[in-house]
Order: sequence, then C-alpha cells, then structure tokens
Amino acid sequence: MNILVYGAGVIGSIYAAWLQKAGYRVTLLARGERAASLRTQGILLEDGLTGQLTTTRVSVIEHLDPNDAYDVVLVTVRMDQLASVLPALAANSRIPAVLFMLNNPMGIKQYEPIEPKRILLGFPSAGGTRHGEIIRYITIRQQQTTLGEADGRITPRLHQLAMIFRKAGFSVALSHDMQAWLKTHAVFISCVSAALAMTNGDSVRLGHTRKNVVLMVKAIREGFTALQAQGIPISPFNLKTIFLWMPLWFAVLYWQYALGTTVGTLAIAPHTTAARDEIRQMANEIMAQIKTSPVATPTLRYLLAFLSAAA
Repeated sequence: MNILVYGAGVIGSIYAAWLQKAGYRVTLLARGERAASLRTQGILLEDGLTGQLTTTRVSVIEHLDPNDAYDVVLVTVRMDQLASVLPALAANSRIPAVLFMLNNPMGIKQYEPIEPKRILLGFPSAGGTRHGEIIRYITIRQQQTTLGEADGRITPRLHQLAMIFRKAGFSVALSHDMQAWLKTHAVFISCVSAALAMTNGDSVRLGHTRKNVVLMVKAIREGFTALQAQGIPISPFNLKTIFLWMPLWFAVLYWQYALGTTVGTLAIAPHTTAARDEIRQMANEIMAQIKTSPVATPTLRYLLAFLSAAA
C-alpha cells in the first residue's frame, strides 16, 4: 500500500509515523521549514502518557503533482486550510481514494472539486501539540479512528483501510452516516472550545469552574437536540449517551474530570488554541446548520458567540 499523508501537523505526523512503522510505504507532504526538518530529523513523537520519544523516517514531498500515483491520500489539514489543497487534489486523477480526516460540518459538498467516487470521510483518534519539532501526543481511548463512505455504504475499500489502520495500532470504527458523525462532533468541539476560551484555553481551570462546564453541557445538549429535530442522528453513541441520556449532573461531573486528564490538556485544549480560525469557522457553520431547526438554542448561541468575542 502506497500512502500519501497530506499535511505534516500533529495528526498527519502521528498517522504517517504509525503507518510507516506498520510496514506501509508512506510519503508525507510538508512545506518550508517543516519539510526541511522532517528530511533531516524524521518525525519526532513523544508519547504523552509514557514520555517515550520515537523517530520515524518517511519520504517527504512539498507538492503534489498531477501525475503522482498513490493508492490513497490521507488529508489531515485544518478545515480553514482546505481551500488551498483542494485544487492539487482535484488535478491529480491517479489517486483513487481521498480520505479527508478533518472537521467538516458541511459534509461532502465541502469537497466539490473532487470526484465524489474518490471521496472518503473520516476522523482521527489522536491528538496532541507540537513543541519545536517534537509532537507530544496521545491516542484517545473514547474516540476511534472513524471511517465512512459519503453514501453510508460499508464498502471493500473501507474494510481495507480499517485493516491498514488497525495493523498500524489504531482502534477503528466504520460509520453508516459519517456526515452526521461530523456534524455531531462539530457541535461538541465548538462548544468545548468556546468554554475553553472562557479560561484562556486552560482545560484544568475550566474543569474547576463548574458553572462554565454546566453552560458547555447545556449548549451541547441544545445543539444535539436541534440536529435531531432536523433528522440528523447523533453519533457516536458515547456522545449521545453522555449528553442526551445521562442526567445533567452526571455529564457535568464527567467533563469536569475529563478536562483535567490528558484528553483535555493534550488532545483538546492545544488544538482549540492553535486552530482558532478553524473553530470559529466551524461554529459559524453549525449555527447556519441549526438555523432552520424548530428547537430553540439560546445557550448554544450565547456560548458560541463568545468565540467571536474572544477573537
């Protein structure tokens, strides 16, 4: 399997390194100083739980040419960077599968320059932060690497990709409605990010500020209920359980605790700080999505408005 990972940030670096170690032929697309560093030092990963530092060498390119051939490309850029990479992906018709592993509440229409039959939707199960050239990361136990076709079918190529990721060490789930999964996640992470903005990105401090966690949980509940009223199922199951089925006090206690763990301090908080433009764009798209919902969302609107105020 010949794999291109398009984007050498936290997610791209983690997946490129793990796939390379699993025996696959991996090329990482990076630019400028990042590309130069990867060529000389390799991918430097530090396990956020054990502190173990690993170095992985992969091939590095700075541009995707129309005639470059790969079996699949994993697109791991931020949502606000997507417009800059779509032309190169659309110009290359030799790659049969393009797996977008990023936030996207708009669904497949976001990728219109790409032939629909080539598009796969996904989301990673890792997070972290970059310190110089070292990426400190964790894999998220509560969230699997999730993959889906735009039309909901579970196809042979999905099973093949799942096998590849599992061989590399990732926990994998296949989704019958990945577009709904991404909308659910966008509501969730937008509200968490807005709550974090209230404590300047400090997840531990947020966990200790109960009134803000209550606000966050109520906003997510409103957002999920609004999506359901539009016929959009809430997925994955664990988010539906915590925010729609469990009592408010349980969800608040759960997230007060989780925000103080590495999930909060390493997987969530650093991204919301580093990707503020993406988070604001996603929040705006969520508000546009639920604008026509019959469900009132006053807490959600109040909380997401804080993102603009924080800017």
